[in-house]
Formats: sequence, C-alpha cells, structure tokens
Amino acid sequence: MKTMQADRPDAAQPILAVRDLRAYFRTDRFGVRRDVRAVDGISFTVRRGEIYGLAGESSSGKTTLLKTIAGAVRPPLEVVGGEVDFAFLPGYGGLHRAPAAEVARIRWRHLSYIMQGSMNALNPVRRLRSAFVDFAYPHIGVSRKQFEREVIVHLARLRLDPSVLAAYPHELSGGMRQRATIALATICRPDVILADEPTTALDVVVQKEVLGMISGIRREIGASVLLVTHDLAVHAHLTDRLGIMYAGRLIEEAATAEIFRNPLHPYTRHLISSLPRIGDDVPREGLAGSPPNLADPPPGCRFHPRCPLAMDVCRREVPAMLEIAPAHRVACFAVNRSAEA
Repeated sequence: MKTMQADRPDAAQPILAVRDLRAYFRTDRFGVRRDVRAVDGISFTVRRGEIYGLAGESSSGKTTLLKTIAGAVRPPLEVVGGEVDFAFLPGYGGLHRAPAAEVARIRWRHLSYIMQGSMNALNPVRRLRSAFVDFAYPHIGVSRKQFEREVIVHLARLRLDPSVLAAYPHELSGGMRQRATIALATICRPDVILADEPTTALDVVVQKEVLGMISGIRREIGASVLLVTHDLAVHAHLTDRLGIMYAGRLIEEAATAEIFRNPLHPYTRHLISSLPRIGDDVPREGLAGSPPNLADPPPGCRFHPRCPLAMDVCRREVPAMLEIAPAHRVACFAVNRSAEA
C-alpha cells in the first residue's frame, strides 16, 4: 500500500488542537430563538500517537464535540466560535471552514470517524465491498485488483474473512460489523481516528476484542485516537489521557492513571467512586439532581446546583481551567483555591 509519507505532519506538534470551541444547536420557531449550548468553550490538544479519551454522562456534549471536530456540522448545529486545528490542515480553523476539495482530501486519508453504531456507517442496501471502494479507494494509488488484495490483508488483521466483502451489513453479527467499521476507518492509515462509543451494544467478550483491535491498529499505523465513551472501564483500559466533560464543558484533564488515582473535581470524584470494586459491597449513593438544561444553563459553574463544595463564587463566575499539578488541569474554584493555599 502506498504510504505517502511526504504529506505526513510534523511529529513534534500536536496532531489536533481544539481552542475555545463553541458549537450550539440553534433553532428559531414561532419567533422564539433557542440555543442549546452543547459544546461551550472547550480547549484541549491531542498528541501524535496517543489515545485521548473523553468521558462524562449522557448529554454532556461528547458526541457533538466529535461531530464538530469531524466537520459533520449540519443545521441546526452551528459552530459559533473557536477553532479546530489539525497539523495536516493548517490555516482553516476546522474542517467546517475548509473548501469541499480539502475536506474530500482529508477525510479517510488523514481523518477517519468510527460512528456510534456501526450501522450508521454501513449502507444497508450495499455490500461491504462497495463501502471500501467508495471511502478508501480514491485515497490509495493502486489498481482495483491491488486495492482488493490490500483490503483482504487488512481485514485479516481484524480477524475477518474475505467473504464479508460480499455480504450486506445485516448478514453480519454486531461484532463483525464493528470490526468491519474499524477496518474501514483504518485502511488508509489515517493520522487521527475519531471513535464515538465504538463498543456500544456489544457484549463484554466482543467489547474486549474490539478494544484490543483499536489499540493494536493504533500502534501499527501510528495514529492518534480521540475516543468518546461514558464507560470509565474502557478509558482505564485503553486511553493515555482523559478529559472529563460536564454540561458542554471540559472540567478536568490529566493522564488517565492520574485521574483514577487522584480525581480532583467533585464531579470526577463521583464518577470514579461510582465504579464497582471486587469485594466491595458498600452501597453507592447517586448524585443528587440532574444535568442542566443546556438551552438555559445555570450561571457560573454548571455543576454548582449538584456540587457538595459549591460556594457563592461558583454561582456567579465560570471557573477557569487551570493546571494545578503537572499536566493536570481542573476547572473548579474549590480545588484551585485549595491548591493556592
């Protein structure tokens, strides 16, 4: 397979940098303007070759963030501020601002997307072979016969028989479809893989197999992975660094092992403490309240209505994301003031 190393980005710089990104669902019905602030001021970087995880409960904005990074911005979703910079796409501030020709060049060749639910990526009325031809063939400079040989070799890495190329998606099991989706996302050896809940609806045995395959393929092709899942056990097993999201904002970021060892934000502490432990039969208490309505979020820190450490300043001001230990950032007035003291 043609490697095309000449257009690979500089390994010394972050492969992906998100700066103050804001993406809202905007509607105007019957004269009423409504903004759902699903992604609201998020900044982070992904290094080359690492797996960066995003965790948080449902409706925290993880999938919307991934769609925005992927350039899959369709009304009513609108990017209202910030930038998404890729090392292989300088100068545009994101795929959503790039010309159509640049987007076509980037997708699948440099940036691929494992969507939530493999059936979202596979056309139910076309055989699997067609998906590889449609998405991957234009980016690989070989003949059709050579391309099919390369696809068969790649499928074998994921323990898929060549016969799946002649199958329709409904003829494959959930685990086989997910492995086929991973194969489709990695066949062009992209620089960045966006993975949105790649193990959803899979049993634990297949889940472990799929996670191992993502990790193995990542090591083999040297790609960076941005992994979204609410399953903290998956993050503990797979990711190098972890960002915690709550109500459209990033509230804590550190090496994954550090977050599990020393969670600092009250919300992160609750997530970690809710995990079951072998031999521990102590009842777990749920977090009081519910996530805020992102069309009308509370002022200040969005977690303050549920936070046991909330102070007056939390209700008035938005806490800055500060580095309070090496490579450990937290957005919390209580934590940051304790660190200053």
